[in-house]
Amino acid sequence: MLHTVNTSPYASSALANCLRYSEKNSEILLLEDAVVAGILGGQWVEKLISSGRRIYVLQEDAIARGIEQKIVSQFELIDMEGFVELTARHVTQMKW
Repeated sequence: MLHTVNTSPYASSALANCLRYSEKNSEILLLEDAVVAGILGGQWVEKLISSGRRIYVLQEDAIARGIEQKIVSQFELIDMEGFVELTARHVTQMKW
C-alpha cells in the first residue's frame, strides 16, 4: 500500500498516525510540507528509517522549501513522473 503524507509532522499527527497504522511492507511518500520529516538530523528521520518502510520524498516540494540537499540518503527523492509511477504501482492508497 502507498501512504501519502502532506502535512508537517511538527504541525499535525498525520505522519505519526501513518507510522502507527500502516503495515511494515508499505511505502510512504512525503510531499508538500511533510518533506521536512526527511531533513538530516531531524527528529523524524530515525523514526522513519527504523519503521522498516520504504520512504520517498517528492523532489519538487523539497526544492520549493530549499531542503533538497538536506534530505537523508536513505530516502529516495522522486520527481512527478516517479510519483505517477508509485501511484500506478499501488492499487490501494491512503492519504494522511
